Amino acid sequence: MEILNYNFIEKQKEACAIITMRDMLRKLAIREKISYKEALFLFTSSNIYEALFDFDTGIWKESSEYLLDLYDRFSNRTSA
Repeated sequence: MEILNYNFIEKQKEACAIITMRDMLRKLAIREKISYKEALFLFTSSNIYEALFDFDTGIWKESSEYLLDLYDRFSNRTSA
């Protein structure tokens, strides 16, 4: 397996974070039987939202499932 050493610019990191967040919000809304807008409000009120856009954490590189798990863990929410 070849490892690429690529330095992402801030806009690329932000785009990845937004794509991951949107997919995670869709899953959260379905799971909780709430609207996408309600899921967005819940998520943006959490510390995980801030961590997602703090690119030093590296969360922007992770999957939507990982992001949802972090959200659940740190907001005392559990999967249904």
